[in-house]
This record gives sequence, structure tokens and C-alpha cells, in this order.
Amino acid sequence: MDSTLENSTEEWRRFLGQSAPGRRFRNRYCRRQQAGRDRSTLGRACYVAFGIAIAIGSLVLAPFPGPGWVTCFVGLGMIAGEVLHVARFLDRAEVKLRKALRHAKGMWDNLALTGRVMLTLMITLGVLASAYGAYHALQVLLSTLTAPLG
Repeated sequence: MDSTLENSTEEWRRFLGQSAPGRRFRNRYCRRQQAGRDRSTLGRACYVAFGIAIAIGSLVLAPFPGPGWVTCFVGLGMIAGEVLHVARFLDRAEVKLRKALRHAKGMWDNLALTGRVMLTLMITLGVLASAYGAYHALQVLLSTLTAPLG
């Protein structure tokens, strides 16, 4: 267990420290391909399947409280370690996301305190409304599934 944790920690450090944004996922893909030449095809397929399961499960559970989006990106990162097309897509997405976040941070920094409070309240209400809608939809779905067929 300790070696797995140490390997994960080292891989995370290499991912963030040695690779520039826009190349991180492709570099990780190359490292995994070089290090895993003796891994079985079944092992790789299981790793990708587990990544897909994490990503899809995270998307399904995203409206509920918890780390839904973070675990979705973890699942996509696992897939990118074995599939070059996904690694390239995530590299492009990271660059675009960083640009959008820099823009949003600049807008936030220029916003007055009243604007920040209003925006925070709007986002909070939106999240609460989404959670209520998901809860209500789940209740309707469950009541439909458990209704007697008569």
C-alpha cells in the first residue's frame, strides 16, 4: 500500500512539476506507455474501464453535493494515461480552461463588494435550485418505478 501511495505521489509531482500546461497529459501518456510496456492488455483495458466508470458515475452524481466534477476529471485523466486522443483533448481543454479562469479572476478582482455578494448569492441559489430539481426528479422517477402495474 505504501509503494502505491508513493508511486501516486511521485506521478502527481511529475504531472504538475515537470510538464507545462498544454503538454501535461501527453507527457503522462508517454511515461505510462514507456513504463508499462510489460503490462497486459487486460490490465490496461481494466484501467481504462475503471476511468470511464469514474467519469460517468461522477457526471451522473454531479448535481448532488460532493466532489462530482473533480472525480470526473480524475477519471478522464486515467483514460488519458492510456488513450492518446483523450490526452490531446485534455491538453487543449486545460489551456482553454486556464485562459477562461484568468479572465474570470480578472473580472472578479475588478468587481465591487456588492457585485461579489450578489454573484455569490445567485450562484448559491442556482446550486440549491439544481439540487432541489434533481431531488424532485429522482422522487418522481422512483415513484414511477415503484408504482403498481395495474
